[in-house]
Amino acid sequence: MPKRPDFTLRLSIKNVEGFSPDAITHSPRNFRPQDVINACKNMSLEAVSTDIPQTVLAVANFISIDFFGLAHGTGLYNRQIKLWNALSCTSRVEVYMATKGFIQKTKLPEFDLFFLDQKSRLLAAAHYADSNRPKGQFDFLRNMNEFLQRAALIQGLSGLFLCYPDPFPNEVLEYVRKKTKADDTLSHYESIWPKLGVPLNLLEISEKTSQTPDGSLDLHGIRLVHPDLSKKKFGAPRPQI
Repeated sequence: MPKRPDFTLRLSIKNVEGFSPDAITHSPRNFRPQDVINACKNMSLEAVSTDIPQTVLAVANFISIDFFGLAHGTGLYNRQIKLWNALSCTSRVEVYMATKGFIQKTKLPEFDLFFLDQKSRLLAAAHYADSNRPKGQFDFLRNMNEFLQRAALIQGLSGLFLCYPDPFPNEVLEYVRKKTKADDTLSHYESIWPKLGVPLNLLEISEKTSQTPDGSLDLHGIRLVHPDLSKKKFGAPRPQI
């Protein structure tokens, strides 16, 4: 990780007397879907600076808050329990932009996101590459492998997220499915990247992801494409957060 992030976001509890994701993790089976929805709604993610790209903010919000509710509502947390528990402790998200050039560096629309707890311990990492490129001129597989190589240098990560624009590149999806043994019933949902031993989740980012007139984020444009939860229901319906 570079020394200073390009953007920093802080996660806080709106009402300290209400539910929080961290409280849910202590006995997840004792909480109703509505309790989890309320716990997620009780969290607020705010950027320290106002110039952060809105899609990056939406990705950070989805991973640090909404993924928690999705995993509980579908039962995915049972297969990715370590990551699920870790994300409930997120206190800060640091975002680093990619650059090119040695003497005069130019920033690229590619972002590494790191999720940290109150003690600045790394919990999870994500990579998002923007779609502002001519079609066919971006090597998604190479981009994925470069991110995984960077992640391999970091100790203590509980999981990874790879985020690409809609439509999610099929070559990446099929490669990850093969490596994580997605044809196996249990391995499919655990989605363990073999070289790192942690879950690798794939997110598709639609252009629908934007800021609404009231200032809130429209997150309906973010979809978990792997593991594919549409093939099996673990329990309660997915909570609408």
